[in-house]
Amino acid sequence: MRFWLSCALLLLESLATVATPWLFSGMVGHVSSHEVIMAAIMALLAQYTVLRVLGGIAGPVRSLLMVPVRVSLRERISLLGLEHIHRLSARFHQGRQTGALTRIIDRGADAASTIVDMVFSNVLPNLLGLGLTFLVVLRVFDGLYLGLLCGTMVLYGGISYLFTRWRMQARRARNKANGNVHRHLVDSLLNADIVRAFGNESHECRRQERAWQELGTAEMHLQWLIGSSQAVRNCLIALATASLLGMAIADIAAHRLGVAQFVLMGTYLRSVYASVGALNYVGAGWRNARVDMEAYLELLALKPEIQSPATPVPLPEVQEGDVMLEMKHVSFGYTPERLILKDVNFRLEAGRMLAVVGRSGSGKSTLAKLVSRLYDPLDGNVLMAGVPLPSLSLEDLRAQIGVVAQETSLFNATIAENIAYGRTGASSEEIRHAAELAQLGSFLDRLPDGLETLVGERGVRLSGGERQRMAIARVILRNPRLLVLDEASSALDTRTEADIQKALMTLSSGRTTLAIAHRLSTIQHADHILVMEAGQVVEEGTHHELLEKAGIYAGMWRLQARGGFAETHSDVEG
Repeated sequence: MRFWLSCALLLLESLATVATPWLFSGMVGHVSSHEVIMAAIMALLAQYTVLRVLGGIAGPVRSLLMVPVRVSLRERISLLGLEHIHRLSARFHQGRQTGALTRIIDRGADAASTIVDMVFSNVLPNLLGLGLTFLVVLRVFDGLYLGLLCGTMVLYGGISYLFTRWRMQARRARNKANGNVHRHLVDSLLNADIVRAFGNESHECRRQERAWQELGTAEMHLQWLIGSSQAVRNCLIALATASLLGMAIADIAAHRLGVAQFVLMGTYLRSVYASVGALNYVGAGWRNARVDMEAYLELLALKPEIQSPATPVPLPEVQEGDVMLEMKHVSFGYTPERLILKDVNFRLEAGRMLAVVGRSGSGKSTLAKLVSRLYDPLDGNVLMAGVPLPSLSLEDLRAQIGVVAQETSLFNATIAENIAYGRTGASSEEIRHAAELAQLGSFLDRLPDGLETLVGERGVRLSGGERQRMAIARVILRNPRLLVLDEASSALDTRTEADIQKALMTLSSGRTTLAIAHRLSTIQHADHILVMEAGQVVEEGTHHELLEKAGIYAGMWRLQARGGFAETHSDVEG
């Protein structure tokens, strides 16, 4: 309704704009004639006034009606970009630049809004105005005037097109330089701790200064092209106007035209050139918007590596003792030439805990990413309840999984909001209960605002242990069927670690748990343990069985025991 009402108002405004000079020239003709007919002049004046009022009201009302349309379009473009980014694979997010992505989405939304604004505020009004004006010129004057006017417009458009192409290249270079400025700034701020630790504040400022200098050079080149384009087009308009008015003066001298037609010609010339100039601005604006949307459209063109199938298979119910998670001959690498996992096999029954241990770089965390289907294996299959993960919808799969990663991700929000992210819509009592199970109760009691305390960007106001416990509370609140603990207690002190292990053991009761561990003391009660080395499973068994084998696991246990990371165990010999 807003759209069609805006179109009706646009037509009314255009008719009023073109008819107003006609009526004005009619009044001039009556006033300059030998017989002044006051009634006719007053009638024309009344019509002139009505048209001016209607035209003056139609424009603002039309603009007001289009505001919600533009705002809605910006919102949809922004949400579309955000949704698409979240669908992209973990490989994309590993190499992304957050500042550049936000600029891409902002520019895409701004460009879309600009295009809509130009169409309804510029293109349609001026095209309608030009069409109606040409009809009047053709009726009042002969075809020579219209031919000269159209020739001038064609030449004007050609010059504008040439300069606009140059300006597109310059704008693209300016946008690239502008993106570098924001990228350097965001990168520097996100790594402020490292900058201070290495004393490189001056180095960061110099990097930013160089980026700003490149932006200044690109901006100057762009503005020089804009100024040159305006100067050339203004000279063309001046010469064409002088030619048309000269023709009109000659016709007046030959008594082929009157003073009223001369006034009408001058008025319409200003109107035509104003419309052509406005349309040229639209052409440049459209190309600028296209440049601004290039990166956005390229972003939307990226295909997610991991997608839900067209016809997903429902996840079967699993009883205790059934195989909940299984890997069959799984091999994976970010490139086929460099495999991280090689022929990994395991079966994990529902309600049991499988622990994966190994040295750094052995592929433990990569295995956890395959279980969450952040990546798909190059060879082999990962199955949940007997169904290959690619056959399940991503929503169903990830609704079953709760992940506590080694690196905790927190939003710049309150503690309650961060914990509630595990299950949106949870009550305050449920959030508090999850926090207490994660050993956050005493910590919250010491805070003046309790659960409403802001954690800062990426949780900078909290210690590493506090962030880790919040991540555990988030998963406790989620209450998933499958727990994936990726070194979930690595940032905790020994006393807190013991308390949280009790909470995690209670939570994992009756639920499948995959625990990636560095501290062996946290997984010694696991039902089965895999020991990984260079992407392969080299040992497996229970804690006691592996100690009796006196292999890699036993050596890791003795090493950590000497370092104070493993509990003394009566069954450990040597």
